[in-house]
Order: sequence, then C-alpha cells, then structure tokens
Amino acid sequence: MPKKKKEDSLGLNRRQKAFTLKINKIKGESGEIAFKVEQRLQGHDVKKVHKGRDFVVQEKDVWGRKQGKPYSVEVKKGPKAELSDAQKKRKKQEKRRYKVVRY
Repeated sequence: MPKKKKEDSLGLNRRQKAFTLKINKIKGESGEIAFKVEQRLQGHDVKKVHKGRDFVVQEKDVWGRKQGKPYSVEVKKGPKAELSDAQKKRKKQEKRRYKVVRY
C-alpha cells in the first residue's frame, strides 16, 4: 500500500499553504500602497507604523498646515479580512481616531 501524504487540518499540503499566504501578503501590500498614494494625492501626511495599525494620517490644508488630530488607519484587502487581536485592542483604545479602510 502506498504511504499517505501528511496534510494539515485544512487539507492543504505545506507548499500550497505557503503559496496562498504569499499571495495574501502581496494583496495586502497592494492595498497599503493604494491607500498611501490616495492620501498623498489629497495632500495628507502618511506615516507607516506597526503594532495594531498600518498608518498614522495627519490631514493638511492647501498651504500644508496640519489640521485636526492625527488618526490611525488599518488597511484591509477584501470584505472578509478580520482584525487581529492587537488591531482590535488598538481600535478599542482609540475609538474615534481609528479607521478601517477596505479595498
């Protein structure tokens, strides 16, 4: 009898799973780039950060002066993408100053 291949709980072997994760990472990065370009075109200051959020956005007026308080933005690619535990915690802490943008 031939030996069965080991499969994980999802029924995918490791190479397929690694490929899927790589594709998801590329999609996420493309969403972040799209958001960053969109905000820069509007004249806002965008800084990349880690730990519970993707960006901190500071709105600016026509003359480049800061307006309002900076807010955190989490970019998600796709309607089913969920927030991680760190992201949920950050959203709960910041309440109105935390936005989730979906592409």
